[in-house]
Amino acid sequence: MSLTLQIFLIYLTAGLVIGAFSSFIANEKNRNGLNWFLLGIVFNIIAMLALIAVPALPENKAKTKETFSYSARNSKSNLKAETVMRFLLFSLGLVLILLIGYFNFVQ
Repeated sequence: MSLTLQIFLIYLTAGLVIGAFSSFIANEKNRNGLNWFLLGIVFNIIAMLALIAVPALPENKAKTKETFSYSARNSKSNLKAETVMRFLLFSLGLVLILLIGYFNFVQ
């Protein structure tokens, strides 16, 4: 495998991991998660640092998708979604570590 392809795969994997973390943080700060996911893929750690630096939007001024009241069922499904998201982020991080280790041993 060529060095250029290896560097591209590492950059892409790191971008996906950082994009996922950025999306999660953006949602916690009442910001658009998809936009920050894409920024995280393209700009990697710079986008995450920028997101950490910006303040959270207040609930009433945030562009919310849902305006319905939350019930116990919705909070349980939110907890499941958060657990799945954390598992996916952990898995992506693990894949990144394995890819970096593999490329270091191949050379």
